[in-house]
Amino acid sequence: MTGFRPSLTVSILAFLGSLLVLTWLLFSLLAFKTAANDLYAQKGEHARTLLMAFVRLLPDSIPTFPEGFIPPDSQASRYIQNLIEESAFSRLTLLDKGGKIILSSGREGSDPYAPFKGLSNAADGSYIQSDGDGMVHLISVMRDDKPVGRAGLLLSLAPEKARLNRSRQILLIYFLFDFILLFGFGSYILSRIVVNPINRLLTATEKITGGQYRQRLKVSGSVELARLAHAFNEMASALDSKNQQVSEQLAALENANSELRQAREESLRTEKLASIGLLAAGMAHEIGTPLASIMGYADLASGEQPHNPVIQDYVRRISDDCYRIDRIVRGLLDFARPRTAGGEYADIADVVASAVELLSQQGIFKQLNIGIEIAEGLPPARCDQHQLQQVIINLLLNSRDATPPGGAITIRACRQKSHIRLDIIDNGAGIPADTMKHIFDPFYSTKPPGKGTGLGLAISARIIEGLGGSITASSAVGEGSCFTALLPLMLTEKDVEA
Repeated sequence: MTGFRPSLTVSILAFLGSLLVLTWLLFSLLAFKTAANDLYAQKGEHARTLLMAFVRLLPDSIPTFPEGFIPPDSQASRYIQNLIEESAFSRLTLLDKGGKIILSSGREGSDPYAPFKGLSNAADGSYIQSDGDGMVHLISVMRDDKPVGRAGLLLSLAPEKARLNRSRQILLIYFLFDFILLFGFGSYILSRIVVNPINRLLTATEKITGGQYRQRLKVSGSVELARLAHAFNEMASALDSKNQQVSEQLAALENANSELRQAREESLRTEKLASIGLLAAGMAHEIGTPLASIMGYADLASGEQPHNPVIQDYVRRISDDCYRIDRIVRGLLDFARPRTAGGEYADIADVVASAVELLSQQGIFKQLNIGIEIAEGLPPARCDQHQLQQVIINLLLNSRDATPPGGAITIRACRQKSHIRLDIIDNGAGIPADTMKHIFDPFYSTKPPGKGTGLGLAISARIIEGLGGSITASSAVGEGSCFTALLPLMLTEKDVEA
């Protein structure tokens, strides 16, 4: 015996009601979570801005407890007094490097250590208190790149919670109105539907769901059913057309995104080069004169007391650091100076031989095996030989630093279509993958401080690109590295005719 079964209208309405409730629950959960995250993120950014402004007003010398405190008439103290007028402000506390309070101000009754409760070892950033009532932002106070104190700001989250509660109430009212409207409209529509033709509609719909957008439906009966069939057919046609448009638009968007990424990378690179150029010019102007004076006074001190070992050691240290500063400034100027390929040409074999000879005379290649493999009949390259020699020397020094005693460095050159390919290969330690993507960036160096400026490879890449060529690197950790430069040929009339 068949049990009780509700009518199709009742079943669909019950399902529709359940679906609306579930949709609202999921939507409200997502909406409130997103809204809360956005509000808290804005609150954290607001706290960070306020705290950064306070830190900038601190004196250059931060006192320590109990020897000193921040005076109440200082700019920082007056800034806190202004903050108290903000409704969400709870407490701002400044600790010295020992974790003792040297300045604190806030609402009456609040704990002076409130911004640091449970966060004494936390990194700089924004945090929500465990009770959820406040937002804390912590920042380290730095002087000469060393932490001399820590500041914490506590803001109340009461306004945000009140705003979220109001949004929840409004959304609930909207849902109830929307639920009643949709439920009543659905009841009216479903009451006019004949059940039998729906099976054909369901069958066709299932095929549409499977991606068969060319389905067409013919339904006899009332005007509503005819319109439904007509709408279904138009929907199927529109879906078929939109599916094709989406595929074409996706391909167009992928191409546009690729072009935008390239344009953005080129723009960033251009801005970086312009900034470095301004920096180099400014450094050369501002540092050159006092640096020359320092070196001159060091020479005078050395000449006045030639037999004083302490003075001589000081003079040597001063001179070494002055020369290092001079190298950094010159490297910046070399990197920022525009490089263009003129009408000069260079014989690769001669440039390689002169670079190797120059470094060998300085003892650069002690305990290393140097191999040179230059193809015969190699035409000259369209480049300045002095710039090319600088590139080869930079690459050889880089390979020397990565190659252990007894290792080998090989220099190869051959023709590759309209370019000359120059390879410098070593069997050293190799370059890790995370380092490889930064090796041509200026000031990026894995060498210890004082051993390199991080400009050698950046200058080399700048020179090669300015000459109309390109430079790439490949490496395997523990096996060695290979730097490849492609230089344009000095084409002869025979090459042009070919």
